[in-house]
Amino acid sequence: MKKSIYIALFLSFCLSSISIAQVQTPKEREAKTAYIQGMEAFVNEEYDRATTLLLQAYNQLKGQSGLSFALADVYYQQDDLPNAALYGKEAVALEPENKWYRFKLAEIYRSAGQNQATLDELNKLLEFYPNDYDALFMLADTQKQYGQFLKSNQTLEKLGRLLGSDPVVLLRKFQNYEAIGDTESALKQLQELQKVEPDNLNTINLLGEYYSRSGKKNEAKKVLKDGLYRNSRDPQTLINLSGIYIDEQKWDSAGTLLGNFISDPIIEADQKLMIAQYMYTRQQNEPDNIQLEIETSRILDLYTESAPEYGPAFTLAGQFYSINNEPDKALENLARANELLPEDDIAWRQRLQLLLNERRVEEAIAVGIQADKNAPEDAFIQFFLGSAYLLDGNNAKAAEWLEKASRAPARRPFKSVIYGALGDAQSSLENYDESDRVYELAIRYDSENHNAMNNYAYNLSVRGENLERAKELALKAIELDAENAAYLDTVGWVYFKLEDYDRARRFIKASIDTGAASAEVYEHLGDVYEQLGDMNEAKKWWKQALDEDSTRTHLNDKI
Repeated sequence: MKKSIYIALFLSFCLSSISIAQVQTPKEREAKTAYIQGMEAFVNEEYDRATTLLLQAYNQLKGQSGLSFALADVYYQQDDLPNAALYGKEAVALEPENKWYRFKLAEIYRSAGQNQATLDELNKLLEFYPNDYDALFMLADTQKQYGQFLKSNQTLEKLGRLLGSDPVVLLRKFQNYEAIGDTESALKQLQELQKVEPDNLNTINLLGEYYSRSGKKNEAKKVLKDGLYRNSRDPQTLINLSGIYIDEQKWDSAGTLLGNFISDPIIEADQKLMIAQYMYTRQQNEPDNIQLEIETSRILDLYTESAPEYGPAFTLAGQFYSINNEPDKALENLARANELLPEDDIAWRQRLQLLLNERRVEEAIAVGIQADKNAPEDAFIQFFLGSAYLLDGNNAKAAEWLEKASRAPARRPFKSVIYGALGDAQSSLENYDESDRVYELAIRYDSENHNAMNNYAYNLSVRGENLERAKELALKAIELDAENAAYLDTVGWVYFKLEDYDRARRFIKASIDTGAASAEVYEHLGDVYEQLGDMNEAKKWWKQALDEDSTRTHLNDKI
């Protein structure tokens, strides 16, 4: 409730008290003081204190409608709807024609989900005030909320007769007609709304979008062009009109329209971001549309050229080129984003991830150290840096950074990934108790982290420890990723260590049949055939492993 209403109630209460000042008892004076202090507390949003003081006044001064109303509102603010309704009904009973009391009671009923009681209270209010704008607006809004769209429009029609062509009334009628699928009536409301507010770009865009959704592309273009005539630099109008051109595959028209906006030196860089993001999102939703990709690339290049000091432009361009497999351009843009906005953790993350994907490990380490200085305590940055050290063979540094990442705030699935990588690092350092501990944490944080399961299982199999747990993990991993060559090899190697050589042969051969097996897998199959007593097959696979990886010189002795 507005403070002005409470001021009026407060003055009314005080004036009524003044008239009987000569006969006030000490308790009545105390009650008046409690009321005044309670109202002050309420206005200052000190609801607990307001409740205590107003109840004190209420218990000493019976039959005061203003007190009942204030208590209804203070309980309402605390979401205590039963007490709010109790005192609200009491205020209405004491003063049935008070508009604000009935408004508050209707509001309480609506919050409590008592639909019919809300409508009954509003209709009763309108019996006293049949042409009250506030009451009619609230009734129309409540009817809409309860799905009574036609009744809501009947109420809005009455408001229209009282107010004339009111924009709010027309907009709400449009929304109601649209809700019931009456597109023609909905369109009429928008057309009328545009007549009332011919320069309102929100209305123009809404009408343009509605024409477009209704398949009336020419009408949509006409109204949107009219909007651009009124303001040629409105981003939303440009987006809506260019969207129609894109739908019609008029790439030159769309590209020229948006390109002119992006290149305009008068327009601030942050205003251009909306257009660039629109093109980026549109292209991501249609990744196979080559023409759209070309136009989006052109728009983003224009953006970075026209806003060379605006970091978000380069971050967005970096994202685009990264996703569209142009790593050099992506890294160039992301490096510039890091210069302009060193605190932007998103750009650092994307740059590090891309460097790792490109196996530019030394550069990733250098960038990661710089990123951590500018965006400290970021789990993603620390993880990528730890992963870079892991790929570089510096397992001690990898463990150090991955341990830091595990302590930084992150969601459970990503925590699992971090612990899985930390397990790999600790295993490489032969800290097996610690590696087992963090592998178990990885699986606890994400029961479907099949990469951690596989690596943990393989680690156990190589050590020849806890092989039943290794088998359980390895089999669960291939359930989650059945075609993974490394996972199939792990299952086979666990069976090898369990001396189940037939199963070992079948799973390792299945790994090779995927076409993605490494030299190590070929060697494993040779080892299996050795145990099966087929030395010709064993030598065949050892030779193939050596052909795949000439550094495995120990195979010469085996052969």
